[in-house]
Amino acid sequence: MKAFFRLACSTFVVALVVCATAPASGQSQQPPARGQTAGRGAQAAPPAPPKAKAGHPSGKLVIWGDTSLFVGGGQPDNCIVTNRFKRGQRLGFRMAAFDGGTGDPENTAVLVAHVNFRGTTIDVPMRFRGAPDPADPAPHPNNYLKPISNLWTGWWRVPDDAPTGTLSYTVTATDQFGRTATFEPFSYNTSQLFIVE
Repeated sequence: MKAFFRLACSTFVVALVVCATAPASGQSQQPPARGQTAGRGAQAAPPAPPKAKAGHPSGKLVIWGDTSLFVGGGQPDNCIVTNRFKRGQRLGFRMAAFDGGTGDPENTAVLVAHVNFRGTTIDVPMRFRGAPDPADPAPHPNNYLKPISNLWTGWWRVPDDAPTGTLSYTVTATDQFGRTATFEPFSYNTSQLFIVE
């Protein structure tokens, strides 16, 4: 019995050491190679911070945006502006960030949407869709009417067991100059996010 107890304790200690020194799930993974996706329902790691634009900062950091349905490129309802989502749908956040003094996009801003769900705040990192270097031309993906120079996007999939009702959210931004900004939807009840049947 003593031998069994020592073996069990030794096994527990070894497992504890292995778990304590191993990286948490997903932390040791490299971002997908260019042209690959991070997997179904996963968002790719954000790229390296972009270069600052000449003349920035010269005013406050200003952000604004909306929510829309993200169902995938080429789908007729993709990017339809809405605040009502069904279970299983992807709630998309689309934001813009500006240098308040120049009115130019603040391409160094890092934006995160914060969804309040079941008493927990879920952080949704957002990806800058413009050119990382202001000297480079802005990308012009299919179905966009003009090149993208000031767009951050992120999404959260509404859980299948989400209760119907109102959700609140905010979006925060910080740029490389230390400026911060917070976006909140209008306080009117029907301006909030809704989970519907």
